[in-house]
Amino acid sequence: MKKILIIFIFLYFCSLPALTLTNKDLTNKQLLCPKLLWGVEFISSNRVKVIETDLNRKTSINEYFYVTDLELSFINIFQDENNIRDRVYSIELNTLRIDVWTMTGGGFTTREMFPKGLCEFVNDGDIYSQIKNLKLVD
Repeated sequence: MKKILIIFIFLYFCSLPALTLTNKDLTNKQLLCPKLLWGVEFISSNRVKVIETDLNRKTSINEYFYVTDLELSFINIFQDENNIRDRVYSIELNTLRIDVWTMTGGGFTTREMFPKGLCEFVNDGDIYSQIKNLKLVD
């Protein structure tokens, strides 16, 4: 029983979410949400491209700043560098759930946008081309 527990602990710490949590710099990492035609490309240690496809299947690319919060297991994406009031998205590192931040009457509120299981880290080159190809298949 102890051997099984040790193996389980070892495998957990070697898994992708655990490896992601050990590094704040996500440069060259790519997150793809194929069913939603969305993607996130980490282009430097603090800049990210978000590729969004709306309900009319129009795709846009926007650049933002990001900070990885290892204590809370989140990547926070901002319009302006480190300005918490300009937070646009949050990505939970263990489940890859993506939340969108919106302004409401009570202040900034998060809404779950993409639940866990819809996004995954990929290693393939041009994530924008992947999304364009996925649009052709649908």
